[in-house]
Amino acid sequence: MLGLLSALPPIGTDAGLPALASMGAELGVAIPQAAQTLTIFMLGFAIAPVLFGPLSDRYGRKPILMLGVLLFSVAALGCAMAGSIGTLLLMRFLQGVAAGAASSLPAAIVRDVYHDDLALSRQSYVALVNGVAPLVAPILGAAVLMFAGWRTIYAAMAVIGAGLLLLAATGYAETAPQPAPGVRRPSVLRAALQGYGTVLADRGYLASTGLLAATFGVMFAYITGSSAVFMGMLGASPALYSLLFACTASGTIIGAANNARLARRFGGGRTLATAAVLNLLVSIALLAVGRLGIHSLVLTAALMVLSNICAGVIMPTATHGGLRRLGHVAGSAAALQRCMQMVAASAFGTLVGLVGGQSLAAMGTAMTAASLLALGFLLAGRRAASATLVPSGGA
Repeated sequence: MLGLLSALPPIGTDAGLPALASMGAELGVAIPQAAQTLTIFMLGFAIAPVLFGPLSDRYGRKPILMLGVLLFSVAALGCAMAGSIGTLLLMRFLQGVAAGAASSLPAAIVRDVYHDDLALSRQSYVALVNGVAPLVAPILGAAVLMFAGWRTIYAAMAVIGAGLLLLAATGYAETAPQPAPGVRRPSVLRAALQGYGTVLADRGYLASTGLLAATFGVMFAYITGSSAVFMGMLGASPALYSLLFACTASGTIIGAANNARLARRFGGGRTLATAAVLNLLVSIALLAVGRLGIHSLVLTAALMVLSNICAGVIMPTATHGGLRRLGHVAGSAAALQRCMQMVAASAFGTLVGLVGGQSLAAMGTAMTAASLLALGFLLAGRRAASATLVPSGGA
């Protein structure tokens, strides 16, 4: 269930990628304007965790989880019925808010229940299940598009949300820490200020969160530019694009599945540093391929598989490192992590468009910038509080 909740963002973004062209044609806008539905979704996603994280610490995880999943389904239905790009963007913003409210909770729930190496292992499992969504979502989106219109994709999202709502209602018991008998809970505002004050004072948490967010920025630069690169520049059909996207997304699964094993064998610090450096080198290689005018579907996809393997290693480790010492404010800490991921996604997704969103060079430029930032946060974290950036058994 936690993996599925964490997968709401890729479901909300990736399932609709093959339909951007047909969506734009029906609503009378070009593909770059239709792609704004991704950016506005991420904007809503960035805002929601900051608001709902402290609420989950104050009122519990389950009410916030249920509210988020319900709103996700309702907003998806609104997208399916949208008659203009303006209405669609509004519904996508609300859908992003809903996804942000619900999907920021799995990391906090893992922290509620598990500790140390076991927590890292469970975070990796969540990341693994989460990694399946980008693999499956565009394939399902393309399949739906072959037999029905783009609106059916959003109707399917509503059905998925309804299923998750039922699963959460019947299969999840509250895990948030409860105050001792007789201890009065602080107000929502005071709880939020205390929680974020504690979180922002932890330099190791900030470095881990920066590493997590910048790495997600690398991934989202690819997500934003992939449709234009594979279909517009390299001539792939929607079906082939979905297959290529799924293949590249499988890298995240490979990385997450082997993350804990690599950390035990080579040490968490060495594994994390290797993944961050390799991700930078792959991003530079993509930029070079674009600048040299090498038009190769296979080479581009292979490089993206490597990049996503690195992300699959980095993100669960950075998530665990940031939350490890903050169990008493795990909801706020996990929420801020999600928020910063979405800020990075919006920033680097926008950068793709600013530097020429129709080209591989533009995508490579944004990925390289995000990878450099990620490496900077890793180095800063090692200087400031290296223990929070690696699993407890790491070197």
